[in-house]
Amino acid sequence: MDPVLELVMAVKVANRELERRFARLLRPLGVTPVQAEALVILAEDGPLSIAGLGARMAADPGHPSRLADRLGAAGWIERRPSPHDGRQVELALTPSGRELADRIRAVRRPFVEGAEAALAEQGLDDALPTVRRLLEFVRSLPEVP
Repeated sequence: MDPVLELVMAVKVANRELERRFARLLRPLGVTPVQAEALVILAEDGPLSIAGLGARMAADPGHPSRLADRLGAAGWIERRPSPHDGRQVELALTPSGRELADRIRAVRRPFVEGAEAALAEQGLDDALPTVRRLLEFVRSLPEVP
């Protein structure tokens, strides 16, 4: 198999398996992996605009808005006017959203630490830039109609 294709497939399979296992860990918290990712991003980087959240999540257009609607309906985030631009809306965690983000991080901590240990042998500092360069290349390709 071509080494580039093998790398891409290995990352895809690893991501699918990580998502599946992470979903099981999150089930008792009543949150999906995508919701958990958004809540943790907002806890660490927020408040953010919907576009800012989408960029950090590498989400499809339209998805961050629907995700924000679901997180708001659950009482985990609130929309508020941006202090920098009154035309913009920021997403911020509510107290219950912050508590849930803390619980998500606690649940995923052993998961992330185990993955870091597994990657340390090969050098996470080398692997991540390699995957990022591959992603940049793929994004630079012209769209196929």
